[in-house]
Amino acid sequence: MKKTRLFVALLVMLVAASGYAQDSYRQAVKDYMTTVKQDDNEKALISSMSMMFDRDGKLDIDQLTQRYLDEQYENDKIDFYAFAYKEQGITEAELRELSSLLTTPEFETLTAHTKSWMMEYASYMMTPFVEQMKVLQEPMEPGEYLDKVKDYVSFLDSPVQPKPEIDAAYADKFNQVMLGSPAVKQIMNMMLKRLDDKDPELQESSKKVKDWMTKNVPVLLLNFAYGNLTDEDLDYAAKLQANETYSKFLNFDLSSIDMEKYYNKHPYFKYLNWMKEQGAKTSEDPNAIMEYFKSMLGFINSSK
Repeated sequence: MKKTRLFVALLVMLVAASGYAQDSYRQAVKDYMTTVKQDDNEKALISSMSMMFDRDGKLDIDQLTQRYLDEQYENDKIDFYAFAYKEQGITEAELRELSSLLTTPEFETLTAHTKSWMMEYASYMMTPFVEQMKVLQEPMEPGEYLDKVKDYVSFLDSPVQPKPEIDAAYADKFNQVMLGSPAVKQIMNMMLKRLDDKDPELQESSKKVKDWMTKNVPVLLLNFAYGNLTDEDLDYAAKLQANETYSKFLNFDLSSIDMEKYYNKHPYFKYLNWMKEQGAKTSEDPNAIMEYFKSMLGFINSSK
């Protein structure tokens, strides 16, 4: 289950004084979530997570998963985002302002282009991981494992180069608007922090991965942004960031959140726990995890 929690935590990678106030805030959260249209992606990912459970015929895993989506998902989603937004200090009035601010053709276009950008980046990052899992499942002689792992991480010796067709003006604007935002810097710092390893035998390789990411992830993000995010998208993103409410929403200090509590409230974990309560058991079969990651990669590629 520890591995399962780790996998779900990567996806990741996102009550009141009176009953009236609570319901009112929840409704504001629901209205905002409708504005940003996040349901379809989350539901599709939860459906793919059903692969992580044993299918021994005792329970209909697909039917249980659909029950969760029909009966529990909506409340769990609103509870999670209500918690997250309150931790950020976002008021009900600000949520309603955000809903109004983001109901524009420009934001819809920016959202679609950002999704394509992130999907291409995620596909690039996940593909070698999935391929490595395939390799490590193959029969091998003693001592071969280390060699195969070394083959997998050999890309760390090669720096990523910016696409030659990217002009300097676009790169400068992208770096300032997207990579320069406090939100992106926080996410990057959290990713790097998760690579810290206290095991002396793994510290050297962890440092190598962190160094590679620090130098190359910004270049990868730029490369995949080019052709997806237009100059107009970047201009509109800069305009949004200049808005006080949007800036407050985007630039919240994630380090002040109890991340364990944050993850446990997420619908992905809620789904896993709900399935266990119904008697479903997480699979110990490495092929099941493999199929899950393959489905994730397929979802990413089909969503681009």
